[in-house]
Amino acid sequence: MYKTLAPDCIGHPVTLDVSAPVAQAYGFQGIWLKLERDAQMPVEQTKELLEKYQLRAAGFGLTVDYRKDQETYERGMEDWEAYVRYAKSCGATRCISWIIPSSETLSYEENFRLHVKRLRPIAEVLENYGISFGLEFLGPPKLRKNVKYQFIHNLDGMLELCEAIGTGNMGILLDVWHWDLAGQCYKDFQKLGHEKKVVAAHIMDAPAGIPPEEQEDRVRALPGSTGVLRIGEFFQGLRELGYTGPILAEPFEKRLGDMSFEDAVHTVSESIDAVWPG
Repeated sequence: MYKTLAPDCIGHPVTLDVSAPVAQAYGFQGIWLKLERDAQMPVEQTKELLEKYQLRAAGFGLTVDYRKDQETYERGMEDWEAYVRYAKSCGATRCISWIIPSSETLSYEENFRLHVKRLRPIAEVLENYGISFGLEFLGPPKLRKNVKYQFIHNLDGMLELCEAIGTGNMGILLDVWHWDLAGQCYKDFQKLGHEKKVVAAHIMDAPAGIPPEEQEDRVRALPGSTGVLRIGEFFQGLRELGYTGPILAEPFEKRLGDMSFEDAVHTVSESIDAVWPG
C-alpha cells in the first residue's frame, strides 16, 4: 500500500506542477490524476514531473458520464480512448467510478442492465490498455431513503455487477465510509479473494454522535479524527488480502479547502500517518 494524494478530494483542484512538489514534500508516494485537467498538459511534461518528484501516477477517475442520457454517454465515449492512452503513458493502471444507489425511473433490474450495457465498453477500452476498473458502492442508508427504486449499495451487489460486465479487469473501489455504513464487516474481505479485486482504497472518518442511518454522505472527517469508522479493521482486511495499491484520503472537510494548499496537504498527510498500520 502506498500513500497517495488526491488534491480534488481535499478541496484543491490544482494542476500537477503545483501538486507534485508539495506531495513529495509531505511524504506521498503517489498522485491521483484528474484527466480532464491534467491531460491538458503534454504527456511528456506530466511524465517529467512525476519522475522529478518520484511520484507514481496512482490512477484516475472515469471521464465518461454514463449516468445521464444516451447522447451524453456517447459524447463522453468519443474522447475516452484518448484519455486512457494518456493515463497509460503516464504509468497509471487504475481507473475508478461510483454507482448511484437509487433511481427514480428504473427498477433494479432495468438499472442493472443499463449499467452493464454502458460500463462494458468502458471497461473493454481499459482492458485493452492493461488498466483495472474499480467500481464503488455508496453505503449510507440515507442515500436510499424515500427513493422510488433502490440500487446497488453493498459489496455483494457490486461483485455481481462486475461479474456481469464480464471483462477481466473489473474490481472494487473500497471506501471505508461506504464499507462501514453499508454494514460490511471484516469477514467480508474474504469475498474479494485476491488483492487484484481492490483497485483503490479511500479512507476518512465520520462525524461523532450521528446514528449510521442519519450520516450525510458528503459530511465527513479526517482519517482517525473521531474513531467512528472501523479503519483499523479496514486496513487489516486490506493487508491480509496483500493489497499493494494506493490509499487516498477523501475527508470532504470544508476547512481543508479554506487552507492554503500546502497546509491542507500537511494536515491530511499527518492524519493518514496517524492511522497507517505499523
